[in-house]
Amino acid sequence: MNPLAINRLLGKYLLVAAVSVTLFVSPWNSIDPVNLPKLTVLGVLGFIAGALGLSNSTFLKARRNRPLLVLIALFILQLTLVLLIGKQDFSFKFYGTPSRNTGYLAYLSLTFILFASAIAVSRQLLSKFVIALIGTGGLLAVYGLAQSRGLEIWGYVNSYSSNVFGTFGNPNFQSAFMGITAAVSITWVLFSSINIWSRLALLLITVLAITNVALSSEQGYLNFIAGVSGAILVYLFSKRKYVFAWIFFAFISLGSFFLLLGILNIGPLASVIYEVSLQARGFFWRAALNIMIDHPFFGVGPDGFGDWYRRSRTPPSSEFNAAIVADSAHSIPLDIAASGGVPLLFLYLAIFGLAAVSIVKIVKRSSEFDVVFASIVAAWVAYQAQSVISINQLGLGIWGWSLTGLLIGYELNTRDGKDLSLQKAPKGKLKSNNSIPAVSLLMAVAAGAIGLAVSLPPYLAANQYYRAVQSGDLARFQQSAYLKPYDKNRFLDTSKILAKNNLDKQAIDVLIDATEIYPDSFELWRNWSQIPSATTAQVAKAKSEMKRLDPFNPELK
Repeated sequence: MNPLAINRLLGKYLLVAAVSVTLFVSPWNSIDPVNLPKLTVLGVLGFIAGALGLSNSTFLKARRNRPLLVLIALFILQLTLVLLIGKQDFSFKFYGTPSRNTGYLAYLSLTFILFASAIAVSRQLLSKFVIALIGTGGLLAVYGLAQSRGLEIWGYVNSYSSNVFGTFGNPNFQSAFMGITAAVSITWVLFSSINIWSRLALLLITVLAITNVALSSEQGYLNFIAGVSGAILVYLFSKRKYVFAWIFFAFISLGSFFLLLGILNIGPLASVIYEVSLQARGFFWRAALNIMIDHPFFGVGPDGFGDWYRRSRTPPSSEFNAAIVADSAHSIPLDIAASGGVPLLFLYLAIFGLAAVSIVKIVKRSSEFDVVFASIVAAWVAYQAQSVISINQLGLGIWGWSLTGLLIGYELNTRDGKDLSLQKAPKGKLKSNNSIPAVSLLMAVAAGAIGLAVSLPPYLAANQYYRAVQSGDLARFQQSAYLKPYDKNRFLDTSKILAKNNLDKQAIDVLIDATEIYPDSFELWRNWSQIPSATTAQVAKAKSEMKRLDPFNPELK
């Protein structure tokens, strides 16, 4: 077993994974051109990364690494229990909500990425991650500007107010990634000793990223401010300017507190930042808390928030506007709490809390300011700010989980004042030091095959459905709704199109089967209730189910 060679390979591999998951889309052959392709790539690459990490027995045996390993093992165990417990469709729980795909497979793969990042980390890898993030962000910033001018190469059908959404499919996520990019770039502009041309190039990327934020959504400003604040704190504490550091920390903490209150329409900032979209977010958060309280041990299953939201929202939110619904809590910690209960939330917070503690430990023992480390902190803090108030997106998530692993692993590797990843093998073993053990490669190949086997089926099904839609053959189209693994949206869309073409009987046949698989889908029952030729008994049944799933809706009698 050769841990140094494995770690070097793993480090390169993680960089490729982060960039490829962020950039990969397939608008040419899938109904979902963004999220499902990312899940497929993440699943394959995540499994390979996990296998390569497991082959490093030196890391697994070290006592200092046990807290992280225990937390990861418990997180995966609880996630698996949540998958196996419950009556929801297994495919839904495994792959997640259609067009989000943040179910069991996504979180398992992200956990593998975090685990592998903690193992592979080195000072050089941190530098490469900073370069990769800035480079990816710069590329997407240029792409976003092109989109803003109508120069879209893929011809997406856009339902958002802004068409600046990069490779994320949503302007909020493009804005968030631009905020992270700008925070890292400006950290180098402010605190590094690079030459003037490099500084100007990074300043240009910062400007382009902030311009994208202005063109997409305001969410990126929060990420940017949070990230830069994190870098400034690292600088002040590293330079031992404790008075200024604590004053700045108090100011940021107080500002964050009032900002959170403002989002909830409380406090002095409420009149400035509160609006209908934030009011809706408050509805989602309260519903997620209700779900967690009502299902404290195992939640309602991976990505189960959407089917439970109407049942868990408060009567005032229904009375305000019953049409305001969501399939996500718009907060990653609350989504995890709703999906997996208090234990999964605790483990998630413990893992990410360990990264925060690692930052503090590294800064306390550092003898000088490190701009590379500060940049990683800036990106991590910016991601955390986004995660508290927004939905998980795999192109963003892979950076957040990678950075978390890097921070934890870097603290572990440098605990004794030296980077363990840089230790050299004895002179007689230098040649073998560059070789990858055959067993590690075999593990990686086997894991990649498993990852491909579990990740590819929904992508292939979506591709077949896409071709059925393009064919114009309604019989083929109806049949394609039943492709496995099942997809709730395919059943829903198929029934709607069949009904629109006056094929009510075929639409009802699809809905009969779909509601057997997804009995808690409000949308399926509502669609059934609106089909003109549905019998009185069928309409009554559909409305009864709608009332069960949305008990506080004043429009349902």
